[in-house]
Amino acid sequence: MNILSKIMSFVTKPFRWFWQTRRRNKAIVLILLGIAGFLIYRQISAASAIPSYSIEEAKIDTITQLVSETGNVSTSGRTDVYSPSTGVVEELFVSNTEQVDVGAPLFSIKSTATEAEKATALGTYLNAKNTLETANATLFSLQSQLFAANQTFINGKGNTNDPIKDDPTYVQQNADWLAAEANYKKQQGVISAAQAALTSAALAYQATQNTTVKATAIGTVANLSLSVGDMVTAKVGTAVTAPVLIIVSALSQPTIQLSLNEVDVPKVSTGQTAEVLLDAFPAKPFTGVVKSVDTVGTNTSGVITYNVVVSLDTSDTMVKPGMTANVDIAVDKAVKVLTVPNAAIKPYKGGKAVQVINPKTKLAKFIPVIIGVKSPERTEIKKGIMEGTAVITGIKSSKPAPIQ
Repeated sequence: MNILSKIMSFVTKPFRWFWQTRRRNKAIVLILLGIAGFLIYRQISAASAIPSYSIEEAKIDTITQLVSETGNVSTSGRTDVYSPSTGVVEELFVSNTEQVDVGAPLFSIKSTATEAEKATALGTYLNAKNTLETANATLFSLQSQLFAANQTFINGKGNTNDPIKDDPTYVQQNADWLAAEANYKKQQGVISAAQAALTSAALAYQATQNTTVKATAIGTVANLSLSVGDMVTAKVGTAVTAPVLIIVSALSQPTIQLSLNEVDVPKVSTGQTAEVLLDAFPAKPFTGVVKSVDTVGTNTSGVITYNVVVSLDTSDTMVKPGMTANVDIAVDKAVKVLTVPNAAIKPYKGGKAVQVINPKTKLAKFIPVIIGVKSPERTEIKKGIMEGTAVITGIKSSKPAPIQ
């Protein structure tokens, strides 16, 4: 059998099998061929079909550009009250939401320090006090030496119009004066250190004494969680201790603390208005005004942020410090300008463009545009298209749009 005969036999073999097989097998083959043909037809149709676009016309509108960020409510009239003594709460004089004046007693503490601890704390305080007094006395002595050296220098070669700089007398007098001045300045640093040590010792001594804590500001008591018999710890130095209560001024204005990135902060300035939504009251919008903007950023793990404070226009007592706030700051506004949906703006050759449908080919083509203010929904078009231009905002079909 030659090669041609073998090829013909191989090609016709399926057909011979089909005519000789049972009807059920023929039916199965026909069904499979029909399904395969349908799938192939659908793929070919989809490949040649013109995509369906979402279209919207450019229109005149007024839009506002926003900078959005999330922060927390705080109050500028907050005074934290700490315990100056370590001991047991002996008596409470106030309760939450109570109004207090400066000097009003808040609570009393009975110290738990032993007599030995009290004596040690007193001794440390007296030593620190004596060290400071000695440092002050030394300063007066050094000050006298400085004046004397200065007077000697003035009355010697130092007061001539053309002193001889390499004259031994001049050199010595000048050196004595500079040394006296350096010692005087150094002693001022010693006094600062001695004063800090005395303050620390005084706080440590106070922590061993019975005391009555009094209000240092006018306002409303908040966050009081003490009970008679509770143990409290004194805040001494830089020790991290939670305040035992808070006094909130009745005249304080709620504020919101925001952290903006390097891109957004140049757009924000004091006096700009803001719309605020609190998570606690999602259906009740508030308004506010930008009160301050940091000029120096804060570096946190390599990320630079700038603090912005927004003053909240409300006296609602339900707005409490710590609540989460979503803030939209109006940083720019364009009135009665040509706009398109944000989805219509595309990057194009280093600039921006919109897409429109070519009426002849029914395909999308780019038109370069110059944009202006951008709101959360729409973008201002300064140049490139006219009012009523139908721009593409999306593609309804899953196939990518062919571009002219």
